[in-house]
Amino acid sequence: MTQGGRRTLLVSSSGGVLLDVLALRPWWRTQEVSWVAVEAPDTAELLAAYEVRWEPELRPRDVGALVRAVLRARSALRGGRIELVVSAGSGVAVPYFLAARLAGVPAVWVETFNVIGKPGLAARLCAALASQVVVQHPELLARHRRAVNVGELY
Repeated sequence: MTQGGRRTLLVSSSGGVLLDVLALRPWWRTQEVSWVAVEAPDTAELLAAYEVRWEPELRPRDVGALVRAVLRARSALRGGRIELVVSAGSGVAVPYFLAARLAGVPAVWVETFNVIGKPGLAARLCAALASQVVVQHPELLARHRRAVNVGELY
């Protein structure tokens, strides 16, 4: 964990989602961060210096796997005394956003840059559960009632 501010859990799968969360480093480097990520070559390499809890990629329609993942997420939030959850995506984020909502922990959803059309189910669920939604296109402000436009992250 990075020493410093708020205990923040960063949740990510691989690829562009990971790049979006990494692009927020100027902000989160002042936080005490830990990660939940889907293990893949890029996540393993780019997160090698951090505390990471590896999770399998989750399909939101697999209810049994979702329940088990929410229980693991609740345990991680309590055990890490997490004060904020931040993610840009995919199924791995859903149980953490649900657990955060149940625990009263704020969660920030970062809508990925390439989502211009209709977002996937995981993105819609996370945005609905989030305390704050961050978008990278001004035209997406109307999609989310709690949205703020930060522009392109990278």
